[in-house]
Amino acid sequence: MNDKAIKILYVEDEIDHAILMGEFIKEIKNVNYEMRHVQQLEEALFELDNERYDIVMLDLSLPGKKGLDTISTVCERALDVPVVVMTSMEDESMAIKALQKGAEEYLVKGKMNSHALSRILRYAIMRHKGRVELQSLSLVDDLTGLYNRKGFMLFAQQQLSIAIRTKRGMILFFIHIEGLNQISEKFGLQYEDLAKIETANILKEVFRESDIIARHSKDEFTAIAIESFDANNEIIIARLQDELEIRNKQENRLYTLSLCIGTAYYDTEELCSIDELINRAKESMTEQKKKTL
Repeated sequence: MNDKAIKILYVEDEIDHAILMGEFIKEIKNVNYEMRHVQQLEEALFELDNERYDIVMLDLSLPGKKGLDTISTVCERALDVPVVVMTSMEDESMAIKALQKGAEEYLVKGKMNSHALSRILRYAIMRHKGRVELQSLSLVDDLTGLYNRKGFMLFAQQQLSIAIRTKRGMILFFIHIEGLNQISEKFGLQYEDLAKIETANILKEVFRESDIIARHSKDEFTAIAIESFDANNEIIIARLQDELEIRNKQENRLYTLSLCIGTAYYDTEELCSIDELINRAKESMTEQKKKTL
């Protein structure tokens, strides 16, 4: 193995455990590990924002923190860094939940030695690398089941070629979820995800199976429809608004779902890329926002 240092960020509030872990790491042969120890989650997030780390070892019992929420926070802040969680309890159900939250491995304090630590660190890094590579190849958004941005750009380009060949117009829709951060801050991340899923379900109801729908980014969606008698700008927007109103009238809702919609029409007489259409639809959406202020 090469001599390049593998940098570990170890988040642990108890100094004794950190010292012991440092000793185990020194005992590992043939791999050059460097460990940086911090005691607080806030320190760890600062490190991840400002330094490059190859792996994070995270204590589940940091003072004042809920372990599983801590995992989510770290995994979201450093998507390309594998996380190994540490706990003093041997709890299979907790292990499963930790993996579901994004951790690669789960270690029990008191049952650790340098050999086991070396194996787990190596496997966690390899597994995470493989997962990232697979995700980069994927064309589907895991949360909503729609295409992701990569999938959208691929199939939108194919649809553009069809529009040119058949000389049929095409409409690109750019949809933004309004107030998503406020939903998350007030009700929690699970309701932020619920708002995204609801938006995806609305789009699935309104658009046809032949249309291309995608989650473009955190709070943005895109869709393309070939123009026809039942698919033009006004008809589709009216359907979206009707479906949105139905959902917002449901009983016991904690939040109101609000969407801002922009559109761009592709005329086969012009030459225009998908990126240019998206930018035009974004500009249209911005104009719609100004009208509602």
